[in-house]
Amino acid sequence: MARPATVRTTAEPFEVNGLGLHSNRACAVRVNPSGEGGIVFIHSPSSVAIPAKAEFVGDLSLATTLAKDGARLQTVEHILAALYGLGIDHATVEVDGDELPILDGSALPWVRAISEAGLRDLPEPKTYIKVLRPVQMQDGDKLMRATPLDSLMLNCTIDFPIPSIGRQSLELDITPNKFRLELAPARTFCLKSEIDYMHSRGLALGGSLDNAVVYDSDGCLNENLRFDNEPVRHKMLDLVGDLALLGAPLLARIDAHAAGHAMHVAFVRKLIAETDAWVMVEAPPSSGRGPTIPARPLLRPGFAKGLTAV
Repeated sequence: MARPATVRTTAEPFEVNGLGLHSNRACAVRVNPSGEGGIVFIHSPSSVAIPAKAEFVGDLSLATTLAKDGARLQTVEHILAALYGLGIDHATVEVDGDELPILDGSALPWVRAISEAGLRDLPEPKTYIKVLRPVQMQDGDKLMRATPLDSLMLNCTIDFPIPSIGRQSLELDITPNKFRLELAPARTFCLKSEIDYMHSRGLALGGSLDNAVVYDSDGCLNENLRFDNEPVRHKMLDLVGDLALLGAPLLARIDAHAAGHAMHVAFVRKLIAETDAWVMVEAPPSSGRGPTIPARPLLRPGFAKGLTAV
């Protein structure tokens, strides 16, 4: 499956239920098709609508949280990764609590639910953010860099001091099919030594070997891994979800070393703020081969509407 060239939503509504990773509370999500507005979350208890944009990101403690007008929605990154990874531009996500369900710790249940609901192409060309020059952010050994490319290529590296994880790297050209097969099944992970600390902060209260991969110095405590390098694949999955906060699909190469949610979101904000570093381009109509090179720049006024520098 190539990159979609037209705007896309789901064909039908769908619902997903489960427990929150951090709260351990039951939560239900209903995703509805939409023809405009991007990805918008609805915090059902308050009826507050929160666009999936970097300007609405709140807390980033082991998850990405959206917040607006007193409402907050925690752990949005996996559903955002699934929507973004499958090329969905518009949808309304109604959540009946303060956290989305962790499910099995990956984006695979979301991908399956979206696939069962089906996809619907809308009669307008997809608009991409095309990076024109390098943009970089560094904090100690943590690094993120965007460089020009006519597709979305991610290159992620993680480096943990315990040999059971160690240093892992992965480079992947992100298309819907590759996201579905190579990233969606990768589960969230942690170190066994971190669990007591997370619990003391009220985090990961719903965590278990059913929804997370746990490592100690001797190896993985789970019976099986889905990939030999599942941790770096999950980090890349998280990055896809956080890149969705740009509000439009990206054309660039992204290098990320030892980065997490906080750096992902800070980098998205930096990229948005550096308005000379990118341009919006329209994917011309095609048979599904994705944007043609060079894509046609959008010259109409207000092309950056919704990409707010924060």
